[in-house]
Amino acid sequence: MLGWIRSLVSAAASGFAPAAHPGTASATPSSSYALTPTGALNWIGAHPIPTGSVIDSVDAAKFLLRQLGITPFTSTIGACTDLTFPLAVGGAVHGPYTPGVGDLTIQFPPYVGPRVDLNAVRKGEVLYGFVPTGIIHESSNKSGMRVAWLNIDTLQGDVGVPMGGFTDTILDAVKKRAAEAKIPREVVNGIIDGMLKPVLNQIPQAGMRGGLVDTGSGTVLSAIYGTVQRSNATCLFVPSLGITTAK
Repeated sequence: MLGWIRSLVSAAASGFAPAAHPGTASATPSSSYALTPTGALNWIGAHPIPTGSVIDSVDAAKFLLRQLGITPFTSTIGACTDLTFPLAVGGAVHGPYTPGVGDLTIQFPPYVGPRVDLNAVRKGEVLYGFVPTGIIHESSNKSGMRVAWLNIDTLQGDVGVPMGGFTDTILDAVKKRAAEAKIPREVVNGIIDGMLKPVLNQIPQAGMRGGLVDTGSGTVLSAIYGTVQRSNATCLFVPSLGITTAK
């Protein structure tokens, strides 16, 4: 199955260059890495992501976001019920894009079928990431963080879009795209297990959040704020602010 998945994805990659994202070119896989089941892991090897159980500084948090192709926002601080004050940083990336892979467009059936966009982030969408420092043991409840956004070109926006676990956000989005395109489950599982999970499982999970928003194309003003539940405390984070241009 994995060999067939490799053929399927490689067929889509033939003569294809991944979409570039301003400010994240060094973090976006090149055509020599992207769109093969091993390509994402080769890219991770060339662009190491912190794999410890905890992000211990804002610099490490920004580094992690950049390596995932996400442009960092302003740093922020939280106030916790155990009287600690962790730092954090949010960020965003526009589509089409899938963190750790690049442009996840496949050809199905292989070589002869149409190109199918399975990207976690599609054109006109923005993926938000949030990385707090010092989170070792968190609650199973990953709700609490939210995104406020305003597209200043269309004057559309929202003030409370919920975020969830980062890895869950990526995998759920790809599964949704595949279901909409009626891609067989075994093909989807091969892509997820062979490409995405090996990459996403290498990043620290504690406290990291993700959120996918259909902002439409334009310049988007954003604020990421809310709470993260640790095992023994609740931390309230003031907004991390940034500007993204959605294509």
